[in-house]
Amino acid sequence: MSQISILLAEDDNSLGMILKAFLDAKGFSTTLCPNGQEALDCFNSNEFDMCLFDVMMPVMDGFTLAKQIKSTHPSTPIIFLTAKKEQEDILEGFR
Repeated sequence: MSQISILLAEDDNSLGMILKAFLDAKGFSTTLCPNGQEALDCFNSNEFDMCLFDVMMPVMDGFTLAKQIKSTHPSTPIIFLTAKKEQEDILEGFR
């Protein structure tokens, strides 16, 4: 069985490296990008099984990034990492 590939977009370098190391140690193949635009470019150049995105990032936020990806790859699973707690942010993530 092939390794599951994850696109991770996280602008906090320390947190991103910790998440990448954890996921890699669990057997995933993880690609870390520091912002939404680089993640979108990476997604368009490679194949990923799922995505894990920070919501608040420079250049392009996680919600915008997810909309871009879902417009061309609607079945790609996306999980958001966020400290946002407002109901409107939660609903935006589900949309």
